[in-house]
Amino acid sequence: MTKSIKEKVFGAVYGYAIGDALGLGTEFMTRKEAARYYPNGLSDYSQIIRDAHRSQWKRGAISTDTKIVGVQIESLADNKGINYIDLARRYRDLYDKENVDLTTNLRWVISQPNYQKDPFGTTRAVWNGMKKFEASNECLGRALFVGMWNEDLPATAIKYCQLTHPHPRCEAASAIIAQTAASLMWKNDMPSFETLVALARELNSDVVRYLEAARFGTLEDFRLDERDTLWFVRKTMGCALWALWHCSSPEEGLFAIINQGGDADTNAALTEGLLGIKYGFSALPKHLVDGLTEKEYIEHLAILMTSLLEEREK
Repeated sequence: MTKSIKEKVFGAVYGYAIGDALGLGTEFMTRKEAARYYPNGLSDYSQIIRDAHRSQWKRGAISTDTKIVGVQIESLADNKGINYIDLARRYRDLYDKENVDLTTNLRWVISQPNYQKDPFGTTRAVWNGMKKFEASNECLGRALFVGMWNEDLPATAIKYCQLTHPHPRCEAASAIIAQTAASLMWKNDMPSFETLVALARELNSDVVRYLEAARFGTLEDFRLDERDTLWFVRKTMGCALWALWHCSSPEEGLFAIINQGGDADTNAALTEGLLGIKYGFSALPKHLVDGLTEKEYIEHLAILMTSLLEEREK
């Protein structure tokens, strides 16, 4: 039976939030460390240890990962569509009010005086000035919701990416995630492997081998806990697609990703957001939905996105 727009949107928004909140429990750990702290696997917020890193959040709290996509949803709702200048302003507001876990890349970009007026030019100037082109994964959550919005893909996904990450690998991975989310949302199925490979070859061929690993390999092939590469955009894209192709429930995919360690909250948020579209809100682990400390805010975002998409379908 075809799932309703509400069932899919609530699955995506709540899935993204619970992946973020539970993923904080193993973020930046190796697989061995995660197994030592959680010998039976991490499956509930109450298990999350209280070390220097994790003590920044209450158990069940979301990080900036979710709040950045929250800004995106609120901007879409208030503007009844895409407004990049408004989105840049909202990113700056988030930076000013709550930047505890923004990455160095995002801090450099969003903090620039001209970012709100000329986000694309400012971002490109910052990247050129840094002379350090890191294809990091912070852009992918936005790509998921761009895909659900489903307007002029993949061009819109690439432009959203360029607001903060003007790197070909980031752009290609964003386009692939957006295309996947759009297909799950509106066609009730994954895009074919061949379709995604063709898109990767068109935009950046370096991404292809991560698609191949996602379709034909194992989760361990991504080495998600490797210290120097845990933030790679291709890894986050790849592990989320792996879960879509190989896991039979949101719960199975979520726990598999989280117990790998690495950039676990970002990886798990994207994975569970996509699985939430595929399987629907009702399939998400209820104890994790109920245990979110900012459930009222997540509900607000889910209602906004549902209303937007239902209105477009009328």
